[in-house]
Amino acid sequence: MKNIIFLFFLTACLFTACSKDAVSPASRYNNTLSSADTSAEHPKNTTYQAIIDQYTQEGLLGVSVSIEDQNGTWLGAGGKADIISNVDMEVGHRFLIASVSKVFTATAIFTYLDAGLLSLEDPVNKWIDTDITNQIENADEAQIQHLLSHQSGIHDWYTFRLEGDRYNEAFNNWKQEDILEYVYGKPARFAVGTSYEYSNTNYVLLGMILEKVAGKSLKEVYQSQIFTPLNLESAYFGSQPNALSEEVVKGYYALVGRGYVEAQKLYEDELSTGDGGISINVQDLGRFVQELMTGNLLSESSLAKMQDWFDIDENTGGGDGKNGYGLEYFVGDYGISYGHTGGVDGFSSSIEYYPENGTIVTYLFNFSPGSYADFMRWRAFIDAMNKEIFED
Repeated sequence: MKNIIFLFFLTACLFTACSKDAVSPASRYNNTLSSADTSAEHPKNTTYQAIIDQYTQEGLLGVSVSIEDQNGTWLGAGGKADIISNVDMEVGHRFLIASVSKVFTATAIFTYLDAGLLSLEDPVNKWIDTDITNQIENADEAQIQHLLSHQSGIHDWYTFRLEGDRYNEAFNNWKQEDILEYVYGKPARFAVGTSYEYSNTNYVLLGMILEKVAGKSLKEVYQSQIFTPLNLESAYFGSQPNALSEEVVKGYYALVGRGYVEAQKLYEDELSTGDGGISINVQDLGRFVQELMTGNLLSESSLAKMQDWFDIDENTGGGDGKNGYGLEYFVGDYGISYGHTGGVDGFSSSIEYYPENGTIVTYLFNFSPGSYADFMRWRAFIDAMNKEIFED
């Protein structure tokens, strides 16, 4: 849902009690799969699992991986879902996926475009009350397409002020409208449609538009448009104000000199908004990406629009200089891929679809790398996995 400002939380965790070290039974953590696991039939089953085992034995906390390639689907996991309870990570365990949720939100928007109920050119204030949009600079001029592509110029709600307010209360009871108050009166970053800058506020507004056009909650929208049609049994999005399912694995920070410290105080009131908050297991997340990218969720024109790449300034947070309408564009060691990344206190995630060969790689981690050594171990693990996936 947001970029993790590590130094802020490092200070908070060192001088306050971030951890909630309650012992829980393994049965607390949902560990069911929506369909049979055929990983044992994959020719690299042993090799992939050996990499996970090696790095978790060397200190990588917890990870779940899905790989879809010409040999089928492989699922693997390792490490700990809950340290103090000594619960091993399993592929059926559910993680918070943070900003990867934005792909679900964008997909839901396009399902209503395909149904003729929305248009990319619809102004935001057609669907959201002007009592709100008049207080957010650019919101009265921006259209749905500008929100999807982060070309609205609307200020990001994620600020030090909000994070301080969030941390200082045991439970904030925030709803979408409350989050938007953090951008009221904030100057726009640029004129609508003239540049790019990633802003979580864009997807909060899209979530509110979905509720208006559908006449039901965002939870119900995700369920009807995506979760149920794809039989994503592990997918969860809470009703406002709290998005967190108790079945989500524990999330941790890696702190210098203290090892892994549970970050539940920082994610326990994860927000039920369109920019994040979905939790899901790796099998269902990988299936969602596969069904989306192979055209089983959207019309050909809508899927093409999600991949309508436009050039952006890398200095504005644009990665490799391109972005789309709900999907991000990556250039890596093994070619071009489309997808998204996510990070929230205690969790990190990524989905990547490689159009050249149809490979889909999904990573879910239940920690935020906080030390240099931990970051390098996390990076080395991904490099080792990707090398095995893409190099014969």
